[in-house]
Amino acid sequence: MADDPPVSARDGASEAGSGQHPSRRFPRIQLAATVRLRFRSAEAAIESRTVDISEGGLFIRMSNPRPEGTAIRLQLELGDDRLDIGGVVVRCIRPGEGEPTGVGVLFTDISPRDLAYVQALVRASLGLS
Repeated sequence: MADDPPVSARDGASEAGSGQHPSRRFPRIQLAATVRLRFRSAEAAIESRTVDISEGGLFIRMSNPRPEGTAIRLQLELGDDRLDIGGVVVRCIRPGEGEPTGVGVLFTDISPRDLAYVQALVRASLGLS
């Protein structure tokens, strides 16, 4: 997966907990998966869980959400597959602002193979495959 050249996704980061938003470009599905997060800062990688995913992004639970605009690198574990995806925080829900607390991440650097995997996952879950 890391050998494939990256492509950019334009839209689709999640707005957790509110169903499908009419302006959302991609449908999303609930997905509770382990994700390892790395940031440009020197802090150590952290592990968390996803809430949902679309072809363009995902929502990640975080007790200390990073602000909008934060660059992030994700290693998403789905069964035996590990996807390596770059993204940017486009939505931040801090403690007391709603549930779940976390960040919506827009995919900005995803290989064609990893994108195809996410698309197939979402479409199969929606019965569109």
